[in-house]
This record gives sequence, structure tokens and C-alpha cells, in this order.
Amino acid sequence: MRRTHAFLACTSALLIAAQTGAQTALPDPLDAGYPAVLTPTRLVQSLADVPASVTVISAETIERFGIRSIPEALRLVPGMSVVQATGPDYRISYHGTNALSPRRMNVLIDGISVYRPAFSEVIWSQLPVAIEDVERIEVTRGPNSASYGPNSMLAVVNIITKNPNDVPLGSMAGTFGTNGVGEFTVRTGLRLGGTALRVTVSTSRDRGFDTLTQDVAGHDSLRIDRFAVRSHSRLAEHSTLDLQASIARGTAEIPFIDDFQQSYPDRRFEDTYAGALWTTQLAPNHELLLRLDHARQSNRQAWATCLPTVVLLPEMFALWRANPAYADAVLAGRVPTGGTPTDDALALAAIRAIQVLGAGALAPRCVRANQDLVQQRVDLELQDTYVFSGQLRVVAGLGLRHQSGESQTYLGGEQTSSVRWFFGNVEYRPTDRVTLNLGGYAERNSLSPSTFSPRAAANLRLAPGHTLRVVFSNGTRSPDIQEQRTNWSYRFEGVTPPLNGSTTAFFYQSRTGPGNLTNERIRSRELGYLLNAQSMGLLFDVRVFDDQLSSLISERTNLAGLVPTNAGSVRLTGAELQLTLRMPSGWNGYANYAYLDNRDATNILERTQWSRHSGAVGLSRDIADGWQAAIAYAGQSGDGYQQSAYGRAELSLSRAFTDGGTHWRFTFGLNRLDSPVTTYSNGSTEALESRRSNRLGAYVRLGVTVP
Repeated sequence: MRRTHAFLACTSALLIAAQTGAQTALPDPLDAGYPAVLTPTRLVQSLADVPASVTVISAETIERFGIRSIPEALRLVPGMSVVQATGPDYRISYHGTNALSPRRMNVLIDGISVYRPAFSEVIWSQLPVAIEDVERIEVTRGPNSASYGPNSMLAVVNIITKNPNDVPLGSMAGTFGTNGVGEFTVRTGLRLGGTALRVTVSTSRDRGFDTLTQDVAGHDSLRIDRFAVRSHSRLAEHSTLDLQASIARGTAEIPFIDDFQQSYPDRRFEDTYAGALWTTQLAPNHELLLRLDHARQSNRQAWATCLPTVVLLPEMFALWRANPAYADAVLAGRVPTGGTPTDDALALAAIRAIQVLGAGALAPRCVRANQDLVQQRVDLELQDTYVFSGQLRVVAGLGLRHQSGESQTYLGGEQTSSVRWFFGNVEYRPTDRVTLNLGGYAERNSLSPSTFSPRAAANLRLAPGHTLRVVFSNGTRSPDIQEQRTNWSYRFEGVTPPLNGSTTAFFYQSRTGPGNLTNERIRSRELGYLLNAQSMGLLFDVRVFDDQLSSLISERTNLAGLVPTNAGSVRLTGAELQLTLRMPSGWNGYANYAYLDNRDATNILERTQWSRHSGAVGLSRDIADGWQAAIAYAGQSGDGYQQSAYGRAELSLSRAFTDGGTHWRFTFGLNRLDSPVTTYSNGSTEALESRRSNRLGAYVRLGVTVP
């Protein structure tokens, strides 16, 4: 009975700590020596009990190995495919598959999803978090729709930032390096009565690649400014309130959109996030969470282009709407046949309009185009956690979301959708050697059919420090607003010279959504083994998996291509291992490796991003007088269609010291690419290429902290 009471108290404390972003390495009375994680089930569990393989990247690892961005940190995750197509364009997906628009992985920052609802995407370069604020990154490797619903189909990345209570009074850090890299961060931590406050301001610049297939000048730099504030308040003895708000604003240079462009179509963005989390303990074994989040992402993207007059004719616009093949035939100088009488009449009208223009049909007319877009989502969720005993814990909840996309170009105005869900997970320990997890997530979405994603897992402790894991899970991804309800057309302003007396015109091509897409699905089977050798400071995890993905929407929505369908499928099988090493002699290290087989793909697009072999290794040493040295390597074989291999070696040397109560840390780093060229697929017959002029890179970093 005494053990059960201790377990209840520690579990409750861990729940509060994890929800507010505190350290994960707190002890569990039943599993001393194992890190504790929150993401897989929404229950705080030791790694020996979770129904999934989990990678934890700590703030210490990020600092020790000189990691300067979230995408680069994710190279430490076995099986994570990271491709930087251009300076601002990272394409990241667990196990890869479709490189055109990786969209099957959910990303959370302190519980707020940054997954964009209208276009099913995560823009990694625009995440509203500075790397200095990251306390840890938990990556659930495998479907986690059972806890977080559709869009958590392949994996979940949970970025947990530092608790305001743990932030010193003030800190500054600046980084300068090759390729035009410049970063500067200022942070302060304040205590105001029962409230702890963290405020962070940061700015960064990156010149990107030197040359691109689409622009020899390498127009792909990124400039971004971030502001983030987070507070933690104790309202009563058993009640707390966490508030957070952040904004990311800047410019991402875009090299190319159309063959006739006269200016660059750079994307100017402003992304804002806000959230509130109320936590109350109704009893020592009963906790309630209420969360309200809002996200708004705004992109302004305009450019000048000069197009042949014929593609601006209203008659051509009407003909394409009725019969795209007829419109293409007319532009090719042929008389179309085989259509309806209405098609024939529209074709005749278009031909006559072209004849009236004569040679002027090919004369350029300059216009202003845009792809402006605003996406928004509001989430409300209630979560209830109850500890019945040292053997049985339950978490359950329900929520609703309103989401929208507004774009005259992509959606013909504003489109909205709503989502309602219910989730739950039961953890049961019939004996000290066995942990069973059973959970599921049911969702009703106005865009697609209702779904239910179950998961069942059993963890068997073979001996102290040895755990066997078996997991069966299903997951889904819902079609997004654009896939389902796109109404894509370009309305140009400032037509010069005016066409038929008007300074506005439509591009002749357009696209409407199919409206009948259903959910993508995955069925996953996993067998895993976890070794915890505390005397050696060693934690080792290996898994083998068989994932069958079906009903995939492989095609990307576009003006002139194929209409998206649910005809895609692919099977992913393989094995992964990860190892962390922490020795009292000052040696620290990590290693991971993934073998992946991508087979039976029904669409070549599902093989545009995958690597049969990938991995990373790093080793660091604490030297006397505050010195540290670290060396690391990350690489992937790049077996995808039109995909190149990648490899990068890193070497860093740092020194930390204290002077007059102020803590200083200086770091010098070198890196070398195996190849200065990145090749990737954009869905066309020819691969695209991004090139750096030098394989070598270097940076210096100085950090100052006032306790």
C-alpha cells in the first residue's frame, strides 16, 4: 500500500511537471533510471512502459553538439528524413515517402499544433521557437493517431520549451557563420508574485544556397524575427495557469513560380500563436486539464509577370472550365473535337477572340499576381487523468476545433471546417513485469468521413533493464481544405496594357476540388526491445516494423495536373536502433541507424523521399577547466526518385566559465558536407538541384547568462 501511495504522488507531480515543460528525467518509483516521457499516450510514463519507440533530444544534447535549428536536431532521430530543398524549404518526414508535400506528421510546440489546416503542412523554417528555448524534443516514432488524431499518421514531434520557473534572469547568445548565417537571441526570466514569466526575442538570417536550378543567383535566403512569451501562475494550492503567445515574422525568398515572372515571388509571413492551459488537481490521484489554443498563419506573396495575351482571354478561361482538353487544343492551334455542343460553342468563341487579336495574341501583357493566404485554427480540449491504483491509470478527453483557409487564389475566398474528437488511453499493470496500453481516438470531421484510430501494446520486462515491446496501431490523415475544396484561379490586377478596356483578368487555367476524398490510412505493427544498462550509462532501443499505408492522396493539387485521388499505397518495412551513452568520466554520445524498405508503391511520388540507410553518430568529451569537444556525423543514402545522398560531419570546441557571477560560453564549430549539391524531386521529369559553392562551413557562438 505504501508503494501505491508513493506511485500516486509521484505520478501526479510528474504530470504537472511534464505539462509545464520541466525535465523528463525525473524518477518513476517502479522504473528508476528510465527517462519519463509524455507524448505517446498523454500519460507520463517511463520509456519501459510506453507503447511506442521514442527519441528524446535534450537541451544538453543540443548545446553540447552545437545544434542550431530544429530541422538539424531531427537528424538525430532514427528514420527521420530531412531534406533542405532551398534555404527556407525543409522537407521533413518520418520514413519520407512523398517529397512534394510531406504532411503525415504532426508537430506540437508546448501542446499547440503548428500543423497548418488548409494545406496540411509544417513550414519548419517558420517555427515560432528559438533553439535556446527548447528544453527537449520528444519524437514518437510510429503512428500516434490514437493520442493526437488524424495528421499524426507517421509520427509526432513534440517540442517542449523551458519552464519559466527554470529560466535565469537574463541571457544573450549570438552566432555568426559562413553562408551568411547570423543569429541573435535575448531572453529574460522574471518572477512576479506567484507568476513566473519568460520572454524571448530572436532574429536570424541565412543566405541559403549559392545556386539553384531555378535561379543561378541562388535567391533563397531567409530572414525571420521571433517573439515569445510564456508564463506559469499558481492560482491556488492545486491549480495552475500557463499562458503563452508567440509570433514569427519575416521574408522567405522564393526563386521561381512561372516562366514569365519579372520579379521574385518572395513570401512575407506573419505567424501568431496563443494558448492557455488550466490545470487543477481535484484529488491527489485526479487531474483535470483545460486547453484553449489559437493559431493564425498569414502569407503575402505577390510578383509581377508578363504573359501572352491569349492566356488572359475570358473566352479561354470559360473554355478551360468547361473542357481543359479543348482549351489546350485551341492554344496548340488545333480544332478540338469530341466534346459537347456547349464545348464546341465555347471553343468557337475562343478561336474568334484569338483571331481578333491576330499577332497580338502572343504579345505580352504585364500583370500583378498573388498567392496570398491566411490559415486559422481554434482548439478547445478537456483532458481528465485518473489514477485508480499503482496498477491502473486512465487518461481521456474530448475537444473541438474550428479551422479555416482564406485565399482568393487557392480557395476563391474563405473555406471553413470543423472537427470534434474523443480520445482515451488505459495503462494497466497486472504484474510488475507487464504493462498493457490500450487507447484510441475517434474524430468527426466536416471535410471527410469519421475515423477511429486504435492502438494496443504490451511491454514485458524480461529482466531488470530488459524490456520487450509489441505494438499494434492504426492511424489516419484527413484531407485538408485545399485538397477537398480547392477553387484555384489567378485573378490578375494591373493588366498593362488593359485588355478589352479592363485592368483585371483571369489566367485561363483553374481547378476545383474533387470534394469526395477520404482519409489516408496506416496499419502498423512493431516489435521493440529496450536495454537500460545503468552501470554503463547506456540506453539502447531497437525496433522492427511493418507499416502498410493505403488510400494515399499522392498527387499534389495543381492547375494542370491530375486530380487528387485516394488511389495511392505503399508498404514500409525495416529496423531502427538508437543508443545514448553517458559516462561519469565525461564521455557522452549517441548513435542511431535506420534500415528502410519502400516497396509496392502504386505512385512514383511515394518514392521521392526515402533512404534505405540513414543514421547519425556523435561523441563528446568534457575536458578540464570548462572545455568541451564534440564530433558528429549524420547521413542518408538518398534512394528516393531523383533524390541525392546526404552526409555532414561536425566538429565543435567550446568553453564555459564564470566571471563575477556571470556565466559565459564560447563555441567554435566546423562542418563539412559530403557533397555540396542537394538533388530532389518536384514532381516533374527533371530533378531540381541546390548547390553550395563550398563543402566547408564554420561558425562562432558566444552566450552570456546572468543567474
